[in-house]
Amino acid sequence: MKTFFNSVPCKVIAVLLCAAILGCASAAASENASSPVSTALGVVFSPLKRAAASISNSLSDFSAYFVSSGYYRDRVEELEGELASLRSQMVDYEQTRQKLETYEQFLELKEQNPDYTFAEGAVIARDSADLYYSFVLDCGEQDGVSVDDPVIFGSYLAGVVKEVRSSSCVVKTFLDPSVNVSAYEVRSREEGYVSGNTSLALAGQCRLSGLQRDTAVSAGGIVCTSGVGGIYPRDLIIGTVNEVVDETVDISAYAVLEPGIDFGELTDAFVLIDFAGKGE
Repeated sequence: MKTFFNSVPCKVIAVLLCAAILGCASAAASENASSPVSTALGVVFSPLKRAAASISNSLSDFSAYFVSSGYYRDRVEELEGELASLRSQMVDYEQTRQKLETYEQFLELKEQNPDYTFAEGAVIARDSADLYYSFVLDCGEQDGVSVDDPVIFGSYLAGVVKEVRSSSCVVKTFLDPSVNVSAYEVRSREEGYVSGNTSLALAGQCRLSGLQRDTAVSAGGIVCTSGVGGIYPRDLIIGTVNEVVDETVDISAYAVLEPGIDFGELTDAFVLIDFAGKGE
């Protein structure tokens, strides 16, 4: 037992007990009831408390940032939805406007030519591989449509019906080499025929062939159907002269034409199923 009291562990325990007793006594005498040990621990952990408070504030700001970000994200999505709706309304408006313009031109043409009988059609198909912009209309035999009926858009010629089904028809434009249209240039009154070829079709153009080498036809001239042949009525607009070129194989010339219709954008058309002089 004497050996135990003289040992180092016993002495350490005694020191710690004395320190604890002194600490308690000091705490009892202090106004703020804080022990030196507590004070020491407070000094040691004070930086950690400040760091914890800073981290807590940062997390609060971070949370607020995410709340704000979420709000703006929802708002952006809402505005994008409104923009998409407005764009759709603009598309509907533009389509309606174009239809009204088409009907106005149609009514004007009908007033000028009371003998015209029409079948209205919408473009329902195109052949993307066709260089000559052929298309399909949703009108056919049941609407009185026949092969070789001319197809118009307002006062402009678009092409001719080449195949008819019960409720649809296939239309070839005058850019197609298989389509020939008797025509004349309004200012000079010179006549020829409109046809197409591959190189011109790639540029969306065609030609008025059969002109004299010293032709008076010039750039800016308007070319219309002449009515010869009984397939197309007279005075449907085909296009405008871009330039006049001399033929290399004979002494004639031809005019390069810019069609009055953008075939790639055509959505509606009228088939002219009857008119005075048809088939004559």
